[in-house]
Amino acid sequence: MQRVVDSQVFARSPAMRAFLLYITEEAIAGRADELKEQVIGAQVLGRKPNYDPADDNIVRVRAHELRGRLERYFDSEGAGEPVTITIPRGAYAPEFAPRKAPVAEPPAPSDIAGTAPATGTKRQPPGLRWPMVAVVVLAAVCASIVFTRLALKPESPTATGKPSGSVHDFWGQFFDRPNQELKVVYSDASFALWQDLTGQTLNLGEYLNHKYLNVNDDKFFNVASRRVTSPADITISSRLGVLAGEFGGQISPRFARDASAEFLRSGNVVLIGSHRSDPWVEVFEPNLNFVLSQDPHTGAPQFVNRSPQPKESPVYAIPAMFDTQRVEEKEFNSYAVVALLKGCGSRGLTVLTEGLNMQATQAAGDIVTDPQRLDALLRSIGHKPGTNVAPFEALIQVTSLPAEYDNPRVVAYRIRPVDSCVGN
Repeated sequence: MQRVVDSQVFARSPAMRAFLLYITEEAIAGRADELKEQVIGAQVLGRKPNYDPADDNIVRVRAHELRGRLERYFDSEGAGEPVTITIPRGAYAPEFAPRKAPVAEPPAPSDIAGTAPATGTKRQPPGLRWPMVAVVVLAAVCASIVFTRLALKPESPTATGKPSGSVHDFWGQFFDRPNQELKVVYSDASFALWQDLTGQTLNLGEYLNHKYLNVNDDKFFNVASRRVTSPADITISSRLGVLAGEFGGQISPRFARDASAEFLRSGNVVLIGSHRSDPWVEVFEPNLNFVLSQDPHTGAPQFVNRSPQPKESPVYAIPAMFDTQRVEEKEFNSYAVVALLKGCGSRGLTVLTEGLNMQATQAAGDIVTDPQRLDALLRSIGHKPGTNVAPFEALIQVTSLPAEYDNPRVVAYRIRPVDSCVGN
Protein backbone atom coordinates (compact mmCIF):
# COMPACT_ATOMS: atom_id res chain seq x y z
CA MET A 1 0.00 0.00 0.00
CA GLN A 2 2.84 2.40 0.77
CA ARG A 3 4.32 1.76 -2.67
CA VAL A 4 0.95 2.36 -4.30
CA VAL A 5 0.27 5.72 -2.64
CA ASP A 6 3.87 6.84 -3.21
CA SER A 7 3.71 6.03 -6.94
CA GLN A 8 3.57 8.54 -9.78
CA VAL A 9 0.02 7.45 -10.53
CA PHE A 10 -1.09 8.79 -7.14
CA ALA A 11 1.63 11.45 -6.64
CA ARG A 12 -0.61 14.45 -7.32
CA SER A 13 -3.91 13.02 -6.12
CA PRO A 14 -4.16 13.51 -2.34
CA ALA A 15 -7.89 12.79 -2.40
CA MET A 16 -7.30 9.44 -4.11
CA ARG A 17 -4.59 8.53 -1.58
CA ALA A 18 -6.90 9.44 1.31
CA PHE A 19 -9.78 7.44 -0.21
CA LEU A 20 -7.63 4.35 -0.75
CA LEU A 21 -5.97 4.47 2.67
CA TYR A 22 -9.29 4.92 4.45
CA ILE A 23 -11.14 2.04 2.81
CA THR A 24 -8.11 -0.23 3.21
CA GLU A 25 -7.73 0.49 6.90
CA GLU A 26 -11.44 -0.05 7.48
CA ALA A 27 -11.46 -3.32 5.54
CA ILE A 28 -8.43 -4.79 7.30
CA ALA A 29 -9.84 -3.72 10.67
CA GLY A 30 -12.91 -5.83 9.93
CA ARG A 31 -15.24 -2.93 9.19
CA ALA A 32 -15.78 -3.59 5.47
CA ASP A 33 -19.56 -3.75 6.01
CA GLU A 34 -19.46 -0.11 7.20
CA LEU A 35 -17.93 1.16 3.95
CA LYS A 36 -21.09 2.85 2.70
CA GLU A 37 -21.28 5.71 0.23
CA GLN A 38 -22.53 8.27 2.77
CA VAL A 39 -19.89 7.28 5.35
CA ILE A 40 -17.03 7.66 2.86
CA GLY A 41 -18.39 11.00 1.66
CA ALA A 42 -18.45 12.35 5.21
CA GLN A 43 -15.22 10.78 6.49
CA VAL A 44 -12.98 11.31 3.47
CA LEU A 45 -14.47 13.79 1.01
CA GLY A 46 -15.61 16.52 3.36
CA ARG A 47 -19.36 16.09 2.95
CA LYS A 48 -21.74 16.78 5.81
CA PRO A 49 -22.67 13.62 7.78
CA ASN A 50 -26.31 13.88 6.71
CA TYR A 51 -25.76 14.66 3.02
CA ASP A 52 -27.87 12.79 0.47
CA PRO A 53 -25.81 10.55 -1.91
CA ALA A 54 -28.76 10.58 -4.30
CA ASP A 55 -28.15 14.28 -4.89
CA ASP A 56 -24.36 14.15 -4.69
CA ASN A 57 -22.53 11.32 -6.47
CA ILE A 58 -19.02 12.42 -5.45
CA VAL A 59 -18.16 9.05 -3.87
CA ARG A 60 -19.15 7.10 -6.98
CA VAL A 61 -17.18 9.51 -9.16
CA ARG A 62 -14.09 9.21 -6.98
CA ALA A 63 -14.43 5.42 -6.71
CA HIS A 64 -14.56 5.14 -10.51
CA GLU A 65 -11.41 7.26 -10.76
CA LEU A 66 -9.71 5.22 -8.04
CA ARG A 67 -10.39 1.95 -9.87
CA GLY A 68 -8.80 3.42 -12.99
CA ARG A 69 -5.72 4.62 -11.12
CA LEU A 70 -5.22 1.22 -9.49
CA GLU A 71 -5.41 -0.45 -12.89
CA ARG A 72 -2.83 1.97 -14.29
CA TYR A 73 -0.50 1.42 -11.35
CA PHE A 74 -0.53 -2.37 -11.56
CA ASP A 75 -0.07 -2.20 -15.34
CA SER A 76 2.94 0.14 -15.07
CA GLU A 77 4.95 0.89 -11.91
CA GLY A 78 3.30 -1.97 -10.05
CA ALA A 79 3.76 -4.56 -12.78
CA GLY A 80 6.12 -6.49 -10.50
CA GLU A 81 3.92 -6.41 -7.41
CA PRO A 82 3.10 -9.90 -6.07
CA VAL A 83 -0.28 -8.72 -4.77
CA THR A 84 -2.88 -6.64 -6.62
CA ILE A 85 -5.53 -4.35 -5.13
CA THR A 86 -8.94 -3.99 -6.73
CA ILE A 87 -12.25 -2.41 -5.79
CA PRO A 88 -15.17 -4.41 -7.19
CA ARG A 89 -17.79 -2.38 -9.00
CA GLY A 90 -20.80 -1.71 -6.82
CA ALA A 91 -18.73 -1.97 -3.64
CA TYR A 92 -16.12 0.05 -1.78
CA ALA A 93 -14.19 -2.59 0.16
CA PRO A 94 -10.82 -3.31 -1.49
CA GLU A 95 -9.77 -6.84 -2.37
CA PHE A 96 -6.18 -8.09 -2.18
CA ALA A 97 -5.14 -11.05 -4.28
CA PRO A 98 -1.85 -12.67 -5.32
CA ARG A 99 -1.19 -12.29 -9.03
CA LYS A 100 -2.35 -15.26 -11.07
CA ALA A 101 1.00 -15.49 -12.82
CA PRO A 102 4.06 -15.74 -10.53
CA VAL A 103 6.39 -12.76 -10.55
CA ALA A 104 9.77 -13.59 -12.03
CA GLU A 105 12.65 -13.20 -9.59
CA PRO A 106 16.18 -12.20 -10.58
CA PRO A 107 18.18 -15.34 -11.36
CA ALA A 108 20.85 -16.43 -8.92
CA PRO A 109 24.47 -16.16 -10.08
CA SER A 110 24.49 -19.89 -10.89
CA ASP A 111 21.46 -19.43 -13.17
CA ILE A 112 23.20 -16.64 -15.09
CA ALA A 113 26.18 -18.91 -15.60
CA GLY A 114 23.92 -21.58 -17.03
CA THR A 115 24.13 -23.91 -14.06
CA ALA A 116 20.90 -25.42 -12.84
CA PRO A 117 19.82 -24.15 -9.43
CA ALA A 118 20.43 -26.36 -6.46
CA THR A 119 17.69 -28.88 -5.71
CA GLY A 120 16.08 -29.47 -2.39
CA THR A 121 15.17 -25.84 -1.71
CA LYS A 122 11.85 -25.81 0.05
CA ARG A 123 9.14 -23.51 -1.24
CA GLN A 124 6.51 -22.10 1.04
CA PRO A 125 3.22 -23.98 0.68
CA PRO A 126 0.67 -21.87 -1.21
CA GLY A 127 -1.76 -22.07 1.68
CA LEU A 128 0.65 -20.18 3.94
CA ARG A 129 1.32 -17.26 1.63
CA TRP A 130 -1.94 -15.35 1.94
CA PRO A 131 -1.84 -14.87 5.75
CA MET A 132 1.67 -13.50 5.40
CA VAL A 133 0.53 -11.16 2.62
CA ALA A 134 -2.28 -9.90 4.87
CA VAL A 135 0.18 -9.19 7.66
CA VAL A 136 2.48 -7.30 5.31
CA VAL A 137 -0.40 -5.25 3.90
CA LEU A 138 -1.68 -4.48 7.40
CA ALA A 139 1.76 -3.32 8.52
CA ALA A 140 2.18 -1.17 5.42
CA VAL A 141 -1.20 0.50 5.82
CA CYS A 142 -0.59 1.20 9.49
CA ALA A 143 2.73 2.77 8.54
CA SER A 144 0.93 4.95 6.01
CA ILE A 145 -1.83 6.02 8.37
CA VAL A 146 0.42 6.80 11.32
CA PHE A 147 2.52 9.10 9.16
CA THR A 148 4.05 10.98 12.03
CA ARG A 149 6.36 8.02 12.49
CA LEU A 150 7.44 8.01 8.85
CA ALA A 151 10.95 9.20 8.08
CA LEU A 152 11.25 11.16 11.30
CA LYS A 153 14.64 9.90 12.44
CA PRO A 154 17.80 11.25 10.87
CA GLU A 155 19.45 9.06 8.30
CA SER A 156 23.11 8.64 7.68
CA PRO A 157 24.46 11.04 5.04
CA THR A 158 24.37 9.59 1.57
CA ALA A 159 27.46 8.95 -0.44
CA THR A 160 26.78 12.08 -2.45
CA GLY A 161 26.46 14.27 0.66
CA LYS A 162 23.70 16.69 1.54
CA PRO A 163 21.26 18.12 -1.00
CA SER A 164 22.58 20.89 -3.20
CA GLY A 165 21.21 23.66 -5.40
CA SER A 166 17.93 25.30 -4.52
CA VAL A 167 17.12 22.71 -1.84
CA HIS A 168 20.36 23.52 -0.03
CA ASP A 169 19.85 27.28 -0.43
CA PHE A 170 16.37 27.05 1.08
CA TRP A 171 16.59 24.24 3.65
CA GLY A 172 20.30 24.22 4.47
CA GLN A 173 19.81 27.16 6.82
CA PHE A 174 17.26 25.11 8.78
CA PHE A 175 19.82 22.36 9.39
CA ASP A 176 23.05 24.22 10.09
CA ARG A 177 24.14 21.81 12.80
CA PRO A 178 23.97 18.00 13.22
CA ASN A 179 20.71 16.36 14.26
CA GLN A 180 18.79 19.64 14.11
CA GLU A 181 15.06 19.50 14.70
CA LEU A 182 12.39 20.90 12.39
CA LYS A 183 9.02 21.38 14.07
CA VAL A 184 6.02 20.68 11.84
CA VAL A 185 2.46 21.64 12.79
CA TYR A 186 -0.17 20.04 10.56
CA SER A 187 -3.77 21.16 10.25
CA ASP A 188 -6.90 20.40 12.23
CA ALA A 189 -9.39 19.71 9.43
CA SER A 190 -12.24 19.08 11.88
CA PHE A 191 -11.85 22.60 13.28
CA ALA A 192 -12.07 24.10 9.79
CA LEU A 193 -15.16 22.01 9.00
CA TRP A 194 -16.79 23.03 12.30
CA GLN A 195 -16.33 26.71 11.42
CA ASP A 196 -17.85 26.15 7.97
CA LEU A 197 -20.87 24.34 9.41
CA THR A 198 -21.52 26.85 12.18
CA GLY A 199 -20.66 29.96 10.17
CA GLN A 200 -18.22 31.06 12.86
CA THR A 201 -14.59 32.12 12.69
CA LEU A 202 -12.62 31.56 15.87
CA ASN A 203 -9.24 33.05 16.69
CA LEU A 204 -6.23 31.30 18.19
CA GLY A 205 -7.22 32.14 21.76
CA GLU A 206 -10.68 30.65 21.32
CA TYR A 207 -9.13 27.58 19.69
CA LEU A 208 -6.78 27.07 22.63
CA ASN A 209 -9.69 27.50 25.07
CA HIS A 210 -11.61 24.78 23.18
CA LYS A 211 -14.58 27.07 22.67
CA TYR A 212 -15.63 24.99 19.67
CA LEU A 213 -16.18 21.99 21.97
CA ASN A 214 -18.62 23.89 24.20
CA VAL A 215 -21.68 23.28 22.06
CA ASN A 216 -25.02 21.67 22.88
CA ASP A 217 -25.57 20.24 19.40
CA ASP A 218 -24.26 16.66 19.23
CA LYS A 219 -23.66 16.94 15.49
CA PHE A 220 -21.33 19.90 15.87
CA PHE A 221 -19.61 18.35 18.87
CA ASN A 222 -18.96 15.13 16.96
CA VAL A 223 -17.40 17.09 14.12
CA ALA A 224 -15.27 19.29 16.38
CA SER A 225 -14.03 16.46 18.60
CA ARG A 226 -12.61 14.39 15.74
CA ARG A 227 -8.85 14.50 15.22
CA VAL A 228 -8.62 14.65 11.43
CA THR A 229 -6.01 16.20 9.17
CA SER A 230 -5.84 16.75 5.43
CA PRO A 231 -4.36 14.20 2.99
CA ALA A 232 -2.21 17.04 1.66
CA ASP A 233 -0.74 17.50 5.15
CA ILE A 234 0.11 13.80 5.34
CA THR A 235 2.06 14.01 2.10
CA ILE A 236 3.85 17.26 2.99
CA SER A 237 4.82 16.03 6.46
CA SER A 238 6.20 12.76 5.10
CA ARG A 239 8.29 14.60 2.50
CA LEU A 240 9.63 16.98 5.13
CA GLY A 241 10.70 13.97 7.18
CA VAL A 242 12.65 12.55 4.26
CA LEU A 243 14.17 15.93 3.47
CA ALA A 244 15.25 16.44 7.09
CA GLY A 245 16.93 13.05 7.06
CA GLU A 246 18.93 14.01 3.98
CA PHE A 247 20.38 16.93 5.97
CA GLY A 248 21.09 14.72 8.98
CA GLY A 249 18.21 16.25 10.92
CA GLN A 250 14.75 15.16 12.00
CA ILE A 251 11.23 16.51 12.24
CA SER A 252 9.01 16.80 15.31
CA PRO A 253 5.39 16.74 14.06
CA ARG A 254 2.41 18.01 16.03
CA PHE A 255 -1.29 18.05 15.30
CA ALA A 256 -2.42 21.70 15.57
CA ARG A 257 -4.57 20.81 18.57
CA ASP A 258 -1.52 19.43 20.38
CA ALA A 259 0.86 22.30 19.65
CA SER A 260 1.55 25.01 22.22
CA ALA A 261 3.19 28.39 22.55
CA GLU A 262 6.07 26.72 24.34
CA PHE A 263 6.54 24.25 21.47
CA LEU A 264 6.75 27.10 18.93
CA ARG A 265 8.72 29.55 21.05
CA SER A 266 12.11 28.50 19.71
CA GLY A 267 13.62 26.64 16.78
CA ASN A 268 12.58 26.29 13.15
CA VAL A 269 8.97 25.59 12.23
CA VAL A 270 6.77 24.63 9.27
CA LEU A 271 3.06 25.44 9.55
CA ILE A 272 0.79 23.59 7.11
CA GLY A 273 -2.59 25.11 6.29
CA SER A 274 -4.24 28.49 6.82
CA HIS A 275 -5.49 29.90 10.11
CA ARG A 276 -8.87 28.25 9.41
CA SER A 277 -7.33 24.82 9.97
CA ASP A 278 -4.02 25.71 11.65
CA PRO A 279 -4.78 28.68 13.92
CA TRP A 280 -1.08 29.06 14.83
CA VAL A 281 -0.65 30.87 11.50
CA GLU A 282 -2.44 33.78 13.17
CA VAL A 283 0.74 34.57 15.14
CA PHE A 284 2.48 35.62 11.92
CA GLU A 285 -0.36 37.25 9.97
CA PRO A 286 -0.06 40.83 11.34
CA ASN A 287 3.25 41.18 9.47
CA LEU A 288 2.23 39.45 6.21
CA ASN A 289 1.16 41.02 2.94
CA PHE A 290 -0.89 38.07 1.63
CA VAL A 291 -3.45 37.15 4.28
CA LEU A 292 -6.35 34.70 4.24
CA SER A 293 -9.86 36.11 4.68
CA GLN A 294 -13.40 35.26 3.57
CA ASP A 295 -15.58 36.83 0.92
CA PRO A 296 -18.23 38.79 2.86
CA HIS A 297 -20.96 37.75 0.41
CA THR A 298 -20.25 34.08 -0.37
CA GLY A 299 -18.04 33.10 2.57
CA ALA A 300 -15.50 31.65 0.15
CA PRO A 301 -11.84 31.76 1.23
CA GLN A 302 -9.60 34.34 -0.43
CA PHE A 303 -6.18 35.92 -0.08
CA VAL A 304 -6.13 39.66 0.49
CA ASN A 305 -3.21 41.59 -1.01
CA ARG A 306 -2.67 44.32 1.56
CA SER A 307 -0.42 46.46 -0.64
CA PRO A 308 -1.18 45.74 -4.30
CA GLN A 309 1.56 46.57 -6.77
CA PRO A 310 0.92 47.50 -10.44
CA LYS A 311 -0.85 44.69 -12.33
CA GLU A 312 -1.65 42.90 -9.05
CA SER A 313 -5.16 42.26 -7.78
CA PRO A 314 -6.20 43.33 -4.28
CA VAL A 315 -7.98 39.99 -3.80
CA TYR A 316 -7.30 36.47 -5.09
CA ALA A 317 -10.35 34.25 -4.61
CA ILE A 318 -11.99 31.02 -5.72
CA PRO A 319 -15.51 30.87 -7.18
CA ALA A 320 -17.68 29.95 -4.17
CA MET A 321 -18.01 27.76 -1.12
CA PHE A 322 -17.26 24.09 -1.74
CA ASP A 323 -20.29 22.62 0.04
CA THR A 324 -22.81 24.71 -1.92
CA GLN A 325 -21.30 24.90 -5.40
CA ARG A 326 -19.21 21.69 -5.54
CA VAL A 327 -16.43 23.57 -7.22
CA GLU A 328 -13.92 20.94 -6.16
CA GLU A 329 -15.37 18.75 -8.94
CA LYS A 330 -14.55 21.34 -11.58
CA GLU A 331 -11.49 23.02 -13.06
CA PHE A 332 -10.82 26.51 -11.73
CA ASN A 333 -8.00 28.79 -10.57
CA SER A 334 -7.02 28.50 -6.94
CA TYR A 335 -4.24 30.12 -4.92
CA ALA A 336 -1.60 29.26 -2.36
CA VAL A 337 0.92 31.18 -0.31
CA VAL A 338 4.45 30.04 0.46
CA ALA A 339 6.34 32.21 2.92
CA LEU A 340 9.78 32.01 4.50
CA LEU A 341 9.93 34.16 7.61
CA LYS A 342 12.62 35.10 10.11
CA GLY A 343 11.42 34.77 13.70
CA CYS A 344 11.96 37.29 16.46
CA GLY A 345 13.93 36.55 19.60
CA SER A 346 14.51 32.84 20.12
CA ARG A 347 12.30 31.91 17.18
CA GLY A 348 14.18 30.57 14.21
CA LEU A 349 12.91 30.35 10.65
CA THR A 350 9.30 29.64 9.81
CA VAL A 351 7.75 28.31 6.59
CA LEU A 352 4.06 28.81 5.86
CA THR A 353 2.30 26.64 3.26
CA GLU A 354 -1.37 27.51 2.91
CA GLY A 355 -3.94 27.25 0.15
CA LEU A 356 -7.56 28.15 -0.55
CA ASN A 357 -8.37 24.47 -1.03
CA MET A 358 -6.63 21.13 -0.54
CA GLN A 359 -5.16 21.08 -4.05
CA ALA A 360 -3.58 24.50 -3.53
CA THR A 361 -2.15 23.49 -0.14
CA GLN A 362 -0.72 20.37 -1.77
CA ALA A 363 0.88 22.57 -4.44
CA ALA A 364 2.49 24.76 -1.77
CA GLY A 365 3.91 21.69 -0.04
CA ASP A 366 5.19 20.22 -3.28
CA ILE A 367 6.89 23.48 -4.20
CA VAL A 368 8.99 23.64 -1.03
CA THR A 369 9.94 19.94 -1.05
CA ASP A 370 10.45 19.18 -4.75
CA PRO A 371 13.84 20.35 -6.14
CA GLN A 372 12.56 21.36 -9.58
CA ARG A 373 9.50 23.21 -8.30
CA LEU A 374 11.54 24.91 -5.57
CA ASP A 375 14.12 25.99 -8.14
CA ALA A 376 11.37 27.51 -10.31
CA LEU A 377 9.95 29.37 -7.32
CA LEU A 378 13.33 30.81 -6.32
CA ARG A 379 14.07 31.92 -9.89
CA SER A 380 10.69 33.65 -10.01
CA ILE A 381 11.48 35.76 -6.94
CA GLY A 382 15.03 36.65 -8.09
CA HIS A 383 17.02 34.48 -5.69
CA LYS A 384 20.80 34.38 -6.24
CA PRO A 385 21.90 30.71 -6.44
CA GLY A 386 24.48 29.59 -3.91
CA THR A 387 23.25 31.87 -1.12
CA ASN A 388 20.76 31.43 1.70
CA VAL A 389 17.23 32.24 0.58
CA ALA A 390 16.10 35.55 2.06
CA PRO A 391 12.70 35.87 3.79
CA PHE A 392 9.87 36.25 1.28
CA GLU A 393 6.18 35.74 0.56
CA ALA A 394 4.97 34.27 -2.73
CA LEU A 395 1.40 34.08 -3.99
CA ILE A 396 0.98 31.12 -6.33
CA GLN A 397 -1.82 30.41 -8.78
CA VAL A 398 -2.67 26.80 -9.62
CA THR A 399 -5.23 25.15 -11.84
CA SER A 400 -7.33 23.13 -9.40
CA LEU A 401 -8.57 19.86 -10.87
CA PRO A 402 -10.62 17.04 -9.32
CA ALA A 403 -8.22 15.47 -6.81
CA GLU A 404 -5.11 17.19 -8.25
CA TYR A 405 -3.64 20.44 -9.55
CA ASP A 406 -1.61 21.74 -12.49
CA ASN A 407 0.32 24.77 -13.78
CA PRO A 408 1.60 26.33 -10.53
CA ARG A 409 3.10 29.79 -11.11
CA VAL A 410 4.05 32.80 -9.01
CA VAL A 411 1.69 35.75 -9.65
CA ALA A 412 2.95 38.08 -6.90
CA TYR A 413 5.71 38.10 -4.31
CA ARG A 414 7.42 40.22 -1.68
CA ILE A 415 11.02 40.08 -0.51
CA ARG A 416 11.07 40.94 3.16
CA PRO A 417 13.71 43.23 4.71
CA VAL A 418 16.69 41.21 5.93
CA ASP A 419 16.50 42.70 9.43
CA SER A 420 12.71 42.25 9.81
CA CYS A 421 11.26 39.54 12.02
CA VAL A 422 7.79 38.23 12.75
CA GLY A 423 6.04 36.34 15.52
CA ASN A 424 6.81 38.30 18.69
